[in-house]
Amino acid sequence: MTSTESGTDRLVLRPFWLRLVGRALAVGFVIFAVVGWFAFPATIRALVTPFQLGTLIAILVAMIAVIIIATASSVTAEPDGLTVRNGVRRHRVGWDRVHKIILRDGDPWAFALLVPDDGTPFEADLDAERLSLMGIQGHDGDRARQAVDALRRYRAAVS
Repeated sequence: MTSTESGTDRLVLRPFWLRLVGRALAVGFVIFAVVGWFAFPATIRALVTPFQLGTLIAILVAMIAVIIIATASSVTAEPDGLTVRNGVRRHRVGWDRVHKIILRDGDPWAFALLVPDDGTPFEADLDAERLSLMGIQGHDGDRARQAVDALRRYRAAVS
């Protein structure tokens, strides 16, 4: 199952492989930068101005920040609804708007099919508004399917 934190009143789901790869990339970038810096002879390093060094460090920090943002996706289920964090965006929907939670073969992540805000009925799932649940990544395989099942069970228990 994806990384979960379950308490008495909430369930938190996070991607597994995305976070693992993101951490490895961040560590790899730092190691590459440090090793690359010391691979230059001292005479070359002495030619780098503080502004240039600061720029290189800022680029490294920006790359790591992008990785952190991309891997920070999560789905939090609480008795009153879902809080979905997709990168830097946060969505909050009540259980009354959630029609169905799906993860089909080949989907990049799970989706919550939502009832329209105005309450108008829809005839098929294709008509439903989709909310991407990027905290449940399809490439996590069985972990993702278990996370969707856990989310469905949670919804049934609080409804």
